[in-house]
This record gives sequence, C-alpha cells and structure tokens, in this order.
Amino acid sequence: MTRNEDSGTVSRAFEDWKWSDRENRAFLRLSAGWSGRAYQEAWDEAEKVMNERFDPYLHYGDEHVDLFDDTVDGLWPHAYDWITEASVIKNAVTAFEVYLEKALQEALGSSLTLAGKVHHIKLAAPPRYESPSWRTLVTGHQVLGSKVDTDEVMWARDLRHLLTHQNGALPSDTAVARFRDPDAERDQDELSRAHIGCKVPLGVPRVLKTLDSLAAVARTADAPAWALGWSSGGRSRWQAVLEALHEQKCIIIEPV
Repeated sequence: MTRNEDSGTVSRAFEDWKWSDRENRAFLRLSAGWSGRAYQEAWDEAEKVMNERFDPYLHYGDEHVDLFDDTVDGLWPHAYDWITEASVIKNAVTAFEVYLEKALQEALGSSLTLAGKVHHIKLAAPPRYESPSWRTLVTGHQVLGSKVDTDEVMWARDLRHLLTHQNGALPSDTAVARFRDPDAERDQDELSRAHIGCKVPLGVPRVLKTLDSLAAVARTADAPAWALGWSSGGRSRWQAVLEALHEQKCIIIEPV
C-alpha cells in the first residue's frame, strides 16, 4: 500500500489539514459573495432614503454616502475584504504548523518499550509551551525526509507575523520590498503603491497563491510522514528515525 490522496490513504494529520484548507478557501469565497450583496443593499437603501427626504435647500446630493458610512460603522468594502483576506492567511499558516506537529507525532507514535518499561514519546517544546518550536518542526521533518521551510513558507510565516503583530502595517523599507505585490502595482499610481505605514497589499489572488504554496509543502511532507507511520517499509526505519530525532533534541522519551 502506498500513500494516495485520491483514495484517502494519507495521514490523519493531513486529513485534518485538508479540511482546514477547504474551510479557509470556502470562507474566502463565500465572504466575498455575501459581503458584496450586503454592501450593495446597504448602498441602495442609503440612496433610497436620501431620495425620499431630499430637499435642494438643505442637501447637497451626496448625503447618502454618510448614511451608508453610518450603516456599515465605517467598515467600507475594501477594508472588509482586507480583514477577511488577512484572517485567511493567519488561519492557513497556523493550520499548516498544526499539521506539521500532528504529522510528526502521528508518524512516531506515543510510546515505546525500553528494558521492559513503557516510555512516552513527545515532541520537545520550550518551557511553559505545549507545542514545539518552529526549529523543532523543521528539523523533525528534515529527519523524516522533507523540507518544510521553503522560501514560500517562510514568506507566509513572515506575513502572518506582520498581520498579527503589526496589524498588517508595513514598518520599514525592508518590509515594503518583501511584501509589495509588483504585479498588482503595475497600473497603480505612486500613492496607491505599497509604502511605509500602509497596510500590506493582499487580494484574493495573492491569498490563494499563498494557500497553494502551503498546500504543496504539506503534500510533500505527508509522503514520508505517512510512510513512517503506516507503511511496512517505513516502520522498518522507525528506530533509526527515533534515534536521529532524539539526537537532534526534537523529542523527549520518558517513563510513563
């Protein structure tokens, strides 16, 4: 038996990740459709109300804009879209990291017997933390046989950090250069392009490209992880992999 995503022959961790990936993509698509209709209805209603009460001696003709702004509490469509896209990026990167952790633990199992005593296997984590560090995840999957810290993954993690800790605001020229989108800026004027202090440019195409990059690495990583945990050939490597991970201080083995 070999790993086959089409038939569902994958790790349990990958199945969980795949469901999260599907939810993120659905959230992005459905939010765009639903918000578009809701915003259009709010705009039409504001125009209707203003037309009914319009007095040329009192109004200038654009008061419906203020009515619309009040209705949406200042959250205009472009801001709503950005928040939605940022949420998807953050969720996707986190789900990817969760997959890496769960895949390692699944491949290794939770226990082994040494000198007749049962010992517990767990991934090493920093003090006061439940989950392993990024370095441990990268090293662990490297020992299994895959590279998970690709340039695309590191870019996505850096973007998640910017979205989480800077609310997406570009703090420096270095950040502007790293996160600007040259393709999207090609037809924009200078003021509309990424600059220090503005929100990092996202957009649906860029979000989907990021999700696709994470998905490609998850699929690559799952092949050796699944093999180690579920195939007869992979299980024959289990002891050597366990020893290598222990040498790299990626796992802790302790008596139950």
